[in-house]
Amino acid sequence: MPIGAYVHYPTISTDMLGSLDVDSGAGLNAGTGKGLKGYLKRVYWHLFARLYGWTGGNIDVVMTNSSWTKEHIQSLWGPGRSKIGKRREIEVVFPPVSVEDIEKTVDVSEASELRRERAILYIAQFRPEKNHELVIKAFAEFFNKSQGGSQRASPKTTLVLLGSLRDDNKEDVTRIAHLRQLIRKLKIEDSVEFALNAPWKQMLDWLGKSSIGVNGMWNEHFGIGVVEYQAAGLICVVNNSGGPKRDIVVDVDGGPTGT
Repeated sequence: MPIGAYVHYPTISTDMLGSLDVDSGAGLNAGTGKGLKGYLKRVYWHLFARLYGWTGGNIDVVMTNSSWTKEHIQSLWGPGRSKIGKRREIEVVFPPVSVEDIEKTVDVSEASELRRERAILYIAQFRPEKNHELVIKAFAEFFNKSQGGSQRASPKTTLVLLGSLRDDNKEDVTRIAHLRQLIRKLKIEDSVEFALNAPWKQMLDWLGKSSIGVNGMWNEHFGIGVVEYQAAGLICVVNNSGGPKRDIVVDVDGGPTGT
């Protein structure tokens, strides 16, 4: 019986293996390949990658959600598939995004641009790999430079953190508390707003009035939120990696669509 796979989130990737030797900026496991524990982790990951490659090599039809995912699946599964004669090309099939709903609801015109607020929007689940800390710290640095560190400065710029929490997950609740503590420490609590488990209507509202959309995750596999930013006419500022870099925030007609 033929087997098919649509890969959204590779269990392991060559970038993950490489991150063990990088001290920062390479995800949650950056620099964790040091010492005995790091050595054991490295051995385990490489053995797992070989098993993952063998398993994937037996799949007949393979689709991925982005060019970035395709490259990593090709490097891990490709050799095994070639050995047993599976020559069908791995295809990229982008995941569905509610672009039409956004375009119907959010006006993108010269007039609407004048109504937008000084709001920076980050749409992401509150999970460690989404790197909310990085976004908060970057916003604090921007805030202090652009407004002189005074929360009375005008016009006010707001960072909006919009996303869902997993049901009955204590780690997510603890993470929110930690982020709030960080925000207080950086003295930007009056300029950061949380929209937890926001309904679709509230998300559309923020897409319609924000000016910039950000993404802080290293090697986001695709980046549905980034596509939603573009559909709503936001300026995209994303991590220079993964799907957003390869497939979404790309030049169109010789001009940039973000940074």
